[in-house]
Amino acid sequence: MSQQQWFNVHNASDAANHILKHVFYDYRKQIQDYQQKAIESFLGEVEAANKRHMSEFVPVNFSVATCSACGDISIWVQKEIVYPKQTPVAAPNLDMEQAIQDLYIEASTIVVDSPKGATALLRLALQLLLKQLGKSGNNINNDIKELVLEGLSPKIQQALDLLRVVGNNAVHPGQIDLEDGRDIALKLFHVLNFIADEMITKPKELDLLYSDVVPEETKKHINERDGK
Repeated sequence: MSQQQWFNVHNASDAANHILKHVFYDYRKQIQDYQQKAIESFLGEVEAANKRHMSEFVPVNFSVATCSACGDISIWVQKEIVYPKQTPVAAPNLDMEQAIQDLYIEASTIVVDSPKGATALLRLALQLLLKQLGKSGNNINNDIKELVLEGLSPKIQQALDLLRVVGNNAVHPGQIDLEDGRDIALKLFHVLNFIADEMITKPKELDLLYSDVVPEETKKHINERDGK
C-alpha cells in the first residue's frame, strides 16, 4: 500500500506557520536588523494563535490524504472516506458495448447513496445489452421471450428476469421494496456481468479457441457432417 500524506486540524497550524516562516526568511535580508526581532516576536504570537484557533477553521474530524505514489487526494470524515466514492462492485464486463459499461460505472458511483437510482440505470443497461444481443431493446420482456424460444438457458433466463423485475420496481414501484435495497442493488451488478459473460464472453472465447486449434480440413469435415 502506498504512503499517504495527511492534512488535518492537528497539522494545519504547522502548515500555516511553515508558510509564514518561509515568507519571513525569504525577505529577511531586505529588513533592518532591529526590525527582525520584532517580526520574530510577532510570528511567535501568530504561531501560538494558529495552534489555539485552527480548529475553528478546520473541522476536528476532517482530513485530506495525498497519495505519495500518484498524487491523488482522498477526503475523510469521521475516519471514513467520502471522496472519491468507493464502488464496492466488480468492473463491468469489457465485452459489453461502451454505452453499457458507462451506465454500469455510473450506477456503481451512486449505489451506496441511491440503490433505487442505480437499479434503474442497470435496467437501462439491460435494455442496451439485449440490443447488443440482436434484440430490439424496446421491450425487455418480449426480448427475453424471443431468447427463450431460441433455446436460452433457464439460468440465464432467470438472471434476465431478475434484473428486469427488480429494475421495473425501481422505475415503477411494485411489490419489491428498494428503499433500503443496497444489498439487492449490489447483487444486480454481478447479474448483469453474469449475463454478458455467458452470452458474449464465453461464446467468443470458444469461437476463438475453435478457430485457432481446429485445422481447416477438420472444420470442413465437421461442416459436411452437419450439413452446412
